[in-house]
This record gives sequence, C-alpha cells and structure tokens, in this order.
Amino acid sequence: MIDVGRDLDEEALTARARALGGLLGGGEVLLLGGPMGAGKTTFVRALARGLGVERPDRVTSPTFALCLTHPGPRPLVHLDLYRLGDPGALGDAEDPGLGGAGAAAEALGLGSGELVGDDRVVIVEWADRWISPPEDRLEITIDRPRGSLTRRHLEARATGPRAADLLDRWVAVVGSNTP
Repeated sequence: MIDVGRDLDEEALTARARALGGLLGGGEVLLLGGPMGAGKTTFVRALARGLGVERPDRVTSPTFALCLTHPGPRPLVHLDLYRLGDPGALGDAEDPGLGGAGAAAEALGLGSGELVGDDRVVIVEWADRWISPPEDRLEITIDRPRGSLTRRHLEARATGPRAADLLDRWVAVVGSNTP
C-alpha cells in the first residue's frame, strides 16, 4: 500500500479525490474500503467532480439501490455492496450465484465483467464483498486515525499495469504521505 495522505481533513481528502477523477479516462475499476463513516461516499462525490460528471451533487451512497450510474463524458458507475452481506454470503468462486446475495451480485454483473468497459469508470464501495473483481484495479482504503472524527488516512494499491500507471500519476499529482 502507498500512502496517498495521512491526517487529512475533509478538504484535503476531497482534493485528492478530485485529482484522481481528473486522471481517469474510462475503463478503470476503483475499489474503496474503509469502515462505516470513513468518507467513502464523500470521496466518490469529489472524484465525480474531477471526472466531469454532469451532476456530482447527486452522488450519494447507493446502499439501497446497490448501483447508480452518473452521466458525464465518462459515466461513473457507483456501486455500494454493503447490503450484500459479508464476503462469504456471496457464495464461492465455483458458484457465485448461490443464495440471495449471490443472485444480486450476478444480476449486477459482478461475476462476468458486464459493468466494466472503456467508456465508463466503475467505483465500488464495500468492495471486499465483490468475490471476483477484475485483476487490474486500484484499491483505495480510507481510514480514520484512532480517536479522530475529522481526520483520514488514504492508502492505495494497484493490482495491474493500468492501475499501476494510474496510481503513479495520482501520486505524482498529489504527492505521497503528505497532508
């Protein structure tokens, strides 16, 4: 994991997200992790501004809808998998369609790559519940330092060449391990 910012206030967190959004060209998959209330949806809203989404103010947590698409030059497909339950509830890699959560994941195309495409950006909150994410992805973790309600730590990890290039460019723009 690479530190993309430590001890960030909301303004610094959203500045980093907007910068990342400005680097996205379509086809990227971003997976967000972090505890409840860490700022994942705030991060997505700021990223949407940087990406040029038509109405970034309408970016809200899709917890109950599971998936929302926001139009723009490169549409933003925003998923929140919190309601799908824990990762084990999605079934196993052999048969991801078992159970209600597995059926929901399959209907969203989470096992077949239907969501991913060069014409859009996919960002997933509670991504640990996606049992078969694409191999080339940028994993972003937002965490709160112990005892702080207003500060965040931001880390990222790339798992493929396209994501690695994106992470390198993002760190070049915002710096690493700086507030």
